[in-house]
Amino acid sequence: MDAFILALFHHSDKLRPSTIYQILYGKRTSSVLSYAFFYDRLGYFQAMPNLEEDEFNKRITALIAAKQLVADEKGFLQTVAPAALTEVETLCRHLNYFQFGRRGEQMWRLVQLLVQAAAFQGISNRYIPVENTPMFTEPVRQLIRQHPKLKQALFTELWTVFEQIPGEFADFLAGTLTGPEQIGQTFFQLLPDNYQKMPWNQFFPAAAIHCFLSVANKQSPLLAAGLKPFYQENLNQSMLKTRRLFLSGKSIEEIMELRQIKRGTVNDHLIEWAIIDDQFPYHYFATKQQFPPLSWKLPYHILQKEVPLDFLSIRINQIAQKRGILC
Repeated sequence: MDAFILALFHHSDKLRPSTIYQILYGKRTSSVLSYAFFYDRLGYFQAMPNLEEDEFNKRITALIAAKQLVADEKGFLQTVAPAALTEVETLCRHLNYFQFGRRGEQMWRLVQLLVQAAAFQGISNRYIPVENTPMFTEPVRQLIRQHPKLKQALFTELWTVFEQIPGEFADFLAGTLTGPEQIGQTFFQLLPDNYQKMPWNQFFPAAAIHCFLSVANKQSPLLAAGLKPFYQENLNQSMLKTRRLFLSGKSIEEIMELRQIKRGTVNDHLIEWAIIDDQFPYHYFATKQQFPPLSWKLPYHILQKEVPLDFLSIRINQIAQKRGILC
């Protein structure tokens, strides 16, 4: 646990421990999501939903006492002596709970069933499937109907994906796949010895799956098509309703009335949409105001004096600035 916390605070940025806890716990507010996005911690969102705040604070206090973390007069933390990336930090960089946390394991189970079906194609239809619920079997049946030569297509795409992820992840995930000549093993059986303890026995499989899915979504049309419903389920469904109304031309006031929600909730949805989608229509919030570099590091009341805009416009333009997009 201590190594993980140090990895969270490794960068030179001074970070607020209470907000880091809210990221790990998964407090879904625009404030927490924006903080996670601006400070590159979005992948940890809801990584530890059962983490008790008292336990987290005790570990923080112990690390400060051990002089591994240092706090300034305002309570912001950073590591005492930032060093080269460790193995732990490299692993953590692949975690993407914000995008895949809700359905990541289910998405991998679909991949496992799809690979098994493809592997037996043309050999036998008499085998015990690794999954038998409609959630997995129906998407696989659809893909088989759409792709008569599923085996070769899937093999080619899997090869492409596995070549682009770390070898340790590729070997780990491949070991769970089942075919005519191989029975897939469980994560527990394949987990490297140095990742057998909490929280690494959770984070190593998650990092491998998240890394695989990130590449597959871009490099594997077949897998991306089969996994698309799961990708959608990973998203905030209420935010998606607001997005649909906004894209249909509804104003914020009209969305508030149609959905019977407050302006702050609509703002939260638009900010979350901007965070998850680099194709967000930033031009709706374009401004001639010049934002200072790294504007998200400035206290809001100071920034608003330099950029006299409403809260939503400031946040959307900051997200665009972080992405390097000119509004």
